[in-house]
Amino acid sequence: MKKMVFSKIKKLTNKKFDENSLISSLGVDSLDLIELVTEIESELKIEISDEELIQIKTVLDVINLLEIKRKNN
Repeated sequence: MKKMVFSKIKKLTNKKFDENSLISSLGVDSLDLIELVTEIESELKIEISDEELIQIKTVLDVINLLEIKRKNN
C-alpha cells in the first residue's frame, strides 16, 4: 500500500516527502487529493467518504485509511 501511495504522490509533486509529510506542504491541493483518492478507489474497489477525505492531513493518513478500507472490504 505504501509503495502505491508514494508512487501516486510522486506524480503530483516534485518535492521530497515521507510518511509524516503534510499533504498541503507538498503543493498537493484539494483537487489533486480528490483525483488521487478517486484513482485509488477505482483500483482497490473501495469507497472513501467526503468526511474521511477531509481528515487526511499527511501521507501516512492516506496509507492508514486505505489499509483500513481494504481490510474492511
